[in-house]
Formats: sequence, structure tokens, C-alpha cells
Amino acid sequence: MGLLRDVDFNQTRENAKDTLANYRRLQRITGQSKIDIKSPIITDMPKAPSNGNKAEDALLQIVDAEGELNAIVAGLMALPLTSRAVLYYSFCDKERWTNDLIGMEIGYSERQVRRVKEDALTEFAEAYKKGKLISYK
Repeated sequence: MGLLRDVDFNQTRENAKDTLANYRRLQRITGQSKIDIKSPIITDMPKAPSNGNKAEDALLQIVDAEGELNAIVAGLMALPLTSRAVLYYSFCDKERWTNDLIGMEIGYSERQVRRVKEDALTEFAEAYKKGKLISYK
């Protein structure tokens, strides 16, 4: 038995894809207008008891989304430029890019883009939150 455990690369890449697939959603959440968060209105009218503070819940959701978004960006910034570009165009840009379009943008063939993306997903899994996405056999 070696010092390092065997990595399940297929599952690790899937974990990275799942995390990166949330990027656009997180970006929409953090881009929400802060105006939507309202202070409670105090009146003397009777009211049914509330099950929580909606303004606080909305703020916590935004804070959590910002933290996750920052972790994804930090993981992407740790990658080489080509790997980062492929993952950015695949998962982070507002437009959904195909491998062909990505290849035309960075000067690679569609097949090269698929190879780079496969390696880049593994690299991202290693960089994201100090390897949190790595799966072992």
C-alpha cells in the first residue's frame, strides 16, 4: 500500500462539473438587487406569527452564494490559462459555449478542447477548497 490513495478520476471530474454547473445560478443570486430585502413594517394590527425572518434568510442566501462563488473563482484562478479559459467558457460565461466554439476562440480543435476540459476538471477539483471535490476508490 502506497502513501497516496487511488483517485477515482471519473467521479472527481463529475464532482467538479456539478460544482461548476452552479456558477451561473450563484451569479444570478448574488446579482439580485439588495432592494428586495425589506425591513419589517411595524404596525399595531394583529398578525399571524411568522416562521422566520425572510429578509434575514434572503441575506444569508446571498452571503452563502457569494462565498461559494468566491471559492469557485479561487479554484479557477489556480489553473493554467488554457484550462481556466475552457472551464470558464463551458461553465461560467452567460452564454453556453460548445466545444467547437471554445476551440475557435482559443485556437484548438474540438477534440483538443475535450481533452483539455477533462484535465482541467481534475485540476479544478484539486484546487477547489484544497481538494474537497476529489473522490477516492
